[in-house]
Amino acid sequence: MHLAFPRRPGAAVLLCALMAAALPAPAQDQIKVGDYQVQMATLGTGRYTVLLEAGFGRDLTVWRRVAPALADAAIVVAYSRAGLGRSDARPGPVDLAARTRELEQLVATAKLQPPFILVGHSYGAFLIRSYAARHPEQVAGMVFVDPSHERFELELRKLDASRVDSDNRAIEGFTPPAMRAELRSVQAILERGELGTPGRLPDVPVAVLTSVQQREAPQLFLETPAAVKVWRGLHDSLFREFSSGSHVVTPDSGHNIHLEQPELVVSAVRQVIATAGAREAKRKLAQARADLFQRLAEDGADVGAALAASGFDEAERNRIAYELLGPRKQVQLAVRVMRANAERFADSANAQDSYGEGLLATGQAGAAKAQFQKALALAEAQGKAGKALAGYRGNLDKAERALAASP
Repeated sequence: MHLAFPRRPGAAVLLCALMAAALPAPAQDQIKVGDYQVQMATLGTGRYTVLLEAGFGRDLTVWRRVAPALADAAIVVAYSRAGLGRSDARPGPVDLAARTRELEQLVATAKLQPPFILVGHSYGAFLIRSYAARHPEQVAGMVFVDPSHERFELELRKLDASRVDSDNRAIEGFTPPAMRAELRSVQAILERGELGTPGRLPDVPVAVLTSVQQREAPQLFLETPAAVKVWRGLHDSLFREFSSGSHVVTPDSGHNIHLEQPELVVSAVRQVIATAGAREAKRKLAQARADLFQRLAEDGADVGAALAASGFDEAERNRIAYELLGPRKQVQLAVRVMRANAERFADSANAQDSYGEGLLATGQAGAAKAQFQKALALAEAQGKAGKALAGYRGNLDKAERALAASP
């Protein structure tokens, strides 16, 4: 395997071992996790915590072009796994389960607060998937940076098994002896084609970034056009496991997109944060609406107090009223909400007009006419024109016709 300049993780996840030129890294701290020191860098502020998980054999410095650019959008945390960078090595097996426990221990010891946006490069994608499957309630979004896929080797073997074996021998030959035990654990995942993590991944906003860069003279089977096609297809299948997000395909960088085109990673993380925020706001709105409907339905409910406690603005209160009037068919309650809204927003032509519609729906044509006249007068005084005035006049005409038709 071409370990010094790999373009993508290969049949053995390809170690993310591209040796980049030294660049300034985020400020780093040592944190004691149990009996071991872990190298960790933290910067930024925000609602979300972005956890950066590097590729195989790499420490936190690979995120030097990404982490600072996200500091204005979130708390950003990068760390070096045990035995990498300045983190202490640990005894015992080094496999996906052990690495997942390391991350869990770091989160607990450093008191990192969800919701998390998990970002994983290459083998790091295995780790964030493992963590997310174990702690779905903590995860608000995920970003996969040219992620390893457990079925890659099996699919390549269908094309040429002997060349896959050749790639694997080369990878092991270029892997430092201290990392070969972990490499074999990764190889075991690829051989069975299953990650083996418990549970399903949460359906959160995601971004998948895929390198399809072509090499003029591929030295490895996994760098050939046929293998690149398989790689992209597996990334497509990963992306389809989620209901929202984006799949960005780039021919302009190799496997280390975060070093060669860091702006793509930064943009992807920002988009996932924005989508997660919008989803969270939508959930909160739905819960607040449900709480308000429940409170309004209580016997003797003080409608004005309930609306005030909800914190909803005039427009949302109006939508609540029309939902009561229409789909929920709670007409009398709808009128009470409209009246409270008209009283609270006395200078709003729309609030007065809506109350008039509620009155008209309950057969109170005379009172409705008065409300429509009030709405029209406010609108004219406020300089409104066009469709707005036409709507108010149309409602006034309806009330007058209803009065004319009454006995």
